[in-house]
Amino acid sequence: MAADILLTHSNNLYSDRKQVRKMQPYPPLQTLIAAARLRECGYTVAVHDVTLAASPDEGFQSALKTHRPGLVAVVEDNFNFLTKMCLMRNRELAFRMCSAARDAGIPAVVNGSDSTDHATAYLGAGFEMVLVGEVESGLENVARQVLHGDDLGLSGKVAPIAPVSDLDSLPDAEWDLVDMEAYRAAWIAAHGTFSLNMTSSRGCPYRCNWCAKPVFGSSY
Repeated sequence: MAADILLTHSNNLYSDRKQVRKMQPYPPLQTLIAAARLRECGYTVAVHDVTLAASPDEGFQSALKTHRPGLVAVVEDNFNFLTKMCLMRNRELAFRMCSAARDAGIPAVVNGSDSTDHATAYLGAGFEMVLVGEVESGLENVARQVLHGDDLGLSGKVAPIAPVSDLDSLPDAEWDLVDMEAYRAAWIAAHGTFSLNMTSSRGCPYRCNWCAKPVFGSSY
């Protein structure tokens, strides 16, 4: 089924043996909220969720062929501490996704903690733009430019995005875009219960020295 925009992320559970042992996978909440905002704006959206994918590269290439999107957006789950650990395997997967999109003639943009901290590396890997900050409005603007044929002005840019001032203006996550039963089965098999992630705030006023906070900074 064709889609205007294909969203994905690079946090594959099986690339981290410690996370495999813990087996506490959560859907990519930020990615799904971004998808919901794009749907509100009238775009058709698909999500390639790599969290539990045995072969994320093959799955992504298949998603490109299935959905034939006009834009690829690698949007990390900024509410998941694992995406703030600057894991090299996450970055490498994001770069491979970008390469596959470019080979298919599809522009790709990225948002997340690691891309914010290492924007030059991501632009060098072929991403058209690094979206810095809370992704919803920035991604909406990029989609409008790319899909409506406006002057892109995207290539090789870092685009700062103003914080969302009214969280109630954001839609609920589009849970239907991921295989929720796969998450349920993983949790039940490992723990006998099922856990799901939600958030009612953004940012954090504290300054723990272990925590990377490039997306929200110290705002709350």
